[in-house]
Amino acid sequence: MNYNTLKINKLTFYFTSVYIIGAILLVIIFYVGKKFNIPFENLTGDPALTFKAHPFTGILSNVGILLWCFTASVCFFSGTILFNINDKNNGIFLICSGIFTSVLLIDDFFMFHDYIFYSFKNFTITQPFTYAIYLILSTWYIIKFHRIILNNTYLFLVMSLGFLGLSASIDLIFESKGLEYFIEDGFKFIGIINWMLFFSITAYQIVLKSKTKHVL
Repeated sequence: MNYNTLKINKLTFYFTSVYIIGAILLVIIFYVGKKFNIPFENLTGDPALTFKAHPFTGILSNVGILLWCFTASVCFFSGTILFNINDKNNGIFLICSGIFTSVLLIDDFFMFHDYIFYSFKNFTITQPFTYAIYLILSTWYIIKFHRIILNNTYLFLVMSLGFLGLSASIDLIFESKGLEYFIEDGFKFIGIINWMLFFSITAYQIVLKSKTKHVL
């Protein structure tokens, strides 16, 4: 099998995978709509149009979601490149970072710890339990990759975890309304910004160093 044939096979696989994932998502949405009697326009339409809200409703949350998504994309893209050029350790670090960021993204976007987990009739996952899981995952992540983290701009990650921790603490202690809600989401947003800065800068520096080594 020559290079061109291999390249075509890879492209075919990628395109096929994307269309299959898209089709599965549409089937899931159709099933959920039918199963729970949710109008399809509520599942596929823009929330602001569905609920006749101002387009800027939830703007800070939406921007935060975009930053989560940007960070996850950078981590997966850079990690895959590094893994394929035999920089396994850094590649695994960034891929795991992408997975961790994706978990936070999905939780934040679909409001799992704020709403979904409370909707189960026989099994409820409380917010303290969710935050405890995140604390355990964060601790494992830092211990696992502490050398790579300390060799890069780790101050951004420290600030990110600090602000996200403050946001979670306010969420647990105070009622989510008024000024408390603004402060809680403000800390969360600053935490996401620092999270993005750490991983985007770190990914750039690692890829640049790895590229320099391979050129030499």
